[in-house]
Amino acid sequence: MANVTICGFLRTNTGDQIPLRTDSVAEGTETTITTDAALTVVAQSVGNYKPNVTVMSGEITAENGVAYAYILRQGVVLAVMIPNVAGVSNREAMLSTPVQLRPGDEVRVLANTAANRMASLLVKTNTGVSRIFTGVPSGAGTTDLLDITDSNSIGDTLQGQTIVQACLLTVDGKKIVSSGGAWIRNASGQLAGAIPASNPTVVEPMWSTVNIPIALNYTASVVTNA
Repeated sequence: MANVTICGFLRTNTGDQIPLRTDSVAEGTETTITTDAALTVVAQSVGNYKPNVTVMSGEITAENGVAYAYILRQGVVLAVMIPNVAGVSNREAMLSTPVQLRPGDEVRVLANTAANRMASLLVKTNTGVSRIFTGVPSGAGTTDLLDITDSNSIGDTLQGQTIVQACLLTVDGKKIVSSGGAWIRNASGQLAGAIPASNPTVVEPMWSTVNIPIALNYTASVVTNA
């Protein structure tokens, strides 16, 4: 795995931009991305740089592969960003939900190699909760996608809520046989919802509008044939 540069920006509700850049980020290691010191004098967390502003959208790019990006506050995922591979993007994406920044808020990103098979399910619920669920297929079979903060299933994390927005990032392509993306299944194993997959090394991922109620013992997974 290489060390790469992760850069981008956040856009506020007034149209201002917060420039982001961190160099020498190890692929496969989740990292805090700070402001671009060339434009903000010193590198600092986004919350310390512009407290009290509301961020609405943005762009995050890594050189080879990228699993996910989000805004973190005291251990809680506040909002999810759709990240891109450098050179593979068309338009600025909205955050899963607007965030009014506070001191200490951070942008966290996991950059990967282009061949890394991690599948990342980004979701937002009807109550405004944003979460990320990941898993790494290693052959044919079912790979459960678990919450990055506590390794819980989607049912344990989001029971009683309804997913209204989702995006699945994976490089597996034709290897995925679960309806071309992620399956969300109920406690009986029946399909409750499906979310299409995007390969960020090939095409810019986008949010899908969905309506998937979640209850206890629901699971999120991808099924691969290799």
